[in-house]
Amino acid sequence: MSTEPLVVRSYAGGELAPSLAARADLAKYTTGLKTCKNFVVHRHGGVSNRAGTRYVGSCKTSSSNVKLVRYVSEVPGESVLIEAGSGYLRFWQNGAQVEVSGVAAYSGATDYVPGDLVSSGGVNYYCIADSTGDAPPNASFWYPLSGSIYEIPTPFTATGLFHATQSGRIITLTHQNDDPQDLVFQALTRWVLVPVDTVPKVEAPTNLAFSTPPAAGARNFGYIVTAAAPFTYEESESSNQLVNAACAAPTPDVPHALEWDVTLTPPITGDASPEYYVYCDPYGNGTYGFIGTATGAATFNNPGLTPDFNITPALPQARFNVSGDRPATCGYHGQRRWFANTDDVPDGMFGSRIGFPDNFGISSPLQDDDAINTRIAGNNSHAVRWLVALKELLVMTDGGEWRMLGAGGIIAPNTIAFDQETYVGVSRDVAPVVVGNSVLYVQARNSIVRDLSFDQAVEGLAGRDLTIFASHLFDGYEIVSIDYAQVPDSTIWCVRNDGTLLGLTYVKEQDVWGWHKHTTQSGQFNDVCVIGEEGADVLYCIVARNFGSGVVRYIEKLETRTIIDFNEQAFFCDSGLSYSGAPVSAVSGLDHLAGQALDVVGDGVYLGRRTVSAGSISLGGSYSDVHAGLPIDAEIETLDLDVHGTPSRPAKKRVQTISVIVDASTRGFSAGPSGTQLSAYVTPPGVSTAAAFTGTVEMNLRSSFNDNGRVVLRPTSALPLTVLSIIPHTEMGN
Repeated sequence: MSTEPLVVRSYAGGELAPSLAARADLAKYTTGLKTCKNFVVHRHGGVSNRAGTRYVGSCKTSSSNVKLVRYVSEVPGESVLIEAGSGYLRFWQNGAQVEVSGVAAYSGATDYVPGDLVSSGGVNYYCIADSTGDAPPNASFWYPLSGSIYEIPTPFTATGLFHATQSGRIITLTHQNDDPQDLVFQALTRWVLVPVDTVPKVEAPTNLAFSTPPAAGARNFGYIVTAAAPFTYEESESSNQLVNAACAAPTPDVPHALEWDVTLTPPITGDASPEYYVYCDPYGNGTYGFIGTATGAATFNNPGLTPDFNITPALPQARFNVSGDRPATCGYHGQRRWFANTDDVPDGMFGSRIGFPDNFGISSPLQDDDAINTRIAGNNSHAVRWLVALKELLVMTDGGEWRMLGAGGIIAPNTIAFDQETYVGVSRDVAPVVVGNSVLYVQARNSIVRDLSFDQAVEGLAGRDLTIFASHLFDGYEIVSIDYAQVPDSTIWCVRNDGTLLGLTYVKEQDVWGWHKHTTQSGQFNDVCVIGEEGADVLYCIVARNFGSGVVRYIEKLETRTIIDFNEQAFFCDSGLSYSGAPVSAVSGLDHLAGQALDVVGDGVYLGRRTVSAGSISLGGSYSDVHAGLPIDAEIETLDLDVHGTPSRPAKKRVQTISVIVDASTRGFSAGPSGTQLSAYVTPPGVSTAAAFTGTVEMNLRSSFNDNGRVVLRPTSALPLTVLSIIPHTEMGN
């Protein structure tokens, strides 16, 4: 019989599946846990009890058909969370709902455009169509707001689960039931939804004519002129065709003199002038070749130039606005905007002209910068679900993952190719996330999470199943939402279809990947979205809570786990709120938690449970900093004591004492050999429980000999607890 300490140096392996109970030969076993519930795994290997979720507000509807969308601002701290429901969008920033104020009264003499706000009859309205003299309420022009809450309508009424892709200040929304829309950010209370228009925005020249009649003859000459915008040189649609079937060929002495009406004006600043491109058909074949450019003027003399039939007028394509041709997804790569997967062509991909995301024009013959219409040819059904831009465009389909390739890395209509890299397939509704140079995605059928990255060894993409060591968290379930928080711990957050929140701490370069699971009292997680703010990536959730009177859906924000000020930031309760100010003996404003027993912390001291009555709780004393919310049931449990290469597995074990190495933590926890044999740690006399402690805590356990030698540890207060290691002092015998 012997007593040996077993030091576990890291818990970066996260929670492992029971099926690995005998796999002490795996490196993962030495860094894993049997249970990691409402604890997060840090990238450095320790685990901390999860911070609480702060109540932000209620969704407009209690329907399950609500999701969260991110708008990333170029200004730090000004990114926006978008609540997307059936037929509407609402906006949140830095944990508060976006509201309007000082809205001007409606005026019948004002020309209103979409995005304008007016007030009439005590109601605020959002303009949805150009209007002059159409007083609200008028549903053709005005959308009423609820009080001061800023909201805009959308055509996505059948489902809120559209795909959203941001580029610059525009989020493209796609769904096969509706025309694609561009959500344009102009100001925090000015968002405009614009249907995607795929024809050139440059106005075409008009009234093309001969300024002087050409000399009479037997030749047939035709002309077309297009306009090119200053700076961008985007080409317009063609002008009217000017045809003369009985004229002489032009010469330098007697040219064909053309004129047209000016449609473009020089920019206010800059030296660029509008250009006009002239095309000629000297043979009556109906094919027009490029003969020259008129710069700044709306006239052109053709002295007998030979047309270049390799350069012809662009042929505009009006796309994506009829049934069967509406795309399911969108992405950006190679200075093109790509749409993919229509009902008519599920494996189709459609790329804009280079540099012009709204222009899907082509030429004849095709030019390298023309729009692209192509399909994936594979040995399976390859409906395109997601487009991810890495080094190349990654095309993720039902039947596998592909790379889109081009000659010399340039994708053009005549050089496009696809290479299938894997035959795994991807979820149709859960968007992949990019982590460094890797893509993490939910596999088809929604029960496995994989990564994918370029591997020099195979000269292509390679990946792995990231759920294999925690399969018990996924078997029989589906993942319905996923997002990535880079700071502080590189965590992928996943929502399971039973309302459980799963976290994956993932640092590929250190081969760190460990799962942890999270639950919340009287609630289920429905959706997650990460927004950059406050020097970190903040997780927002939609949580469906049921306190016995029906389901309500709240938007809640995961608080920081970086504790600098113990009193202000030690927030370890769910759907909670805080008070900070002059000392008070009661806290109100908790109506959303009516009748619930809450964990309460005052000035860094855990005050126990208080029940909400009439929206408030009594503190039993006066406190300046108070946090109150639903209790969090957190627990870690170590794996069976089993050291590969030793006889420890069959031996009987008794863990008599443990040494717990903690960091910046409370010492309020209990521990024992099982969840039914826990003993609370007793703080030594004179030691404050409100101060953060870093060091080793020694504790005796109530234990007897058993086969596993496990240790269970649970926080006993709504205060921070970070465990770097649990060292069991174990007595072993026959």
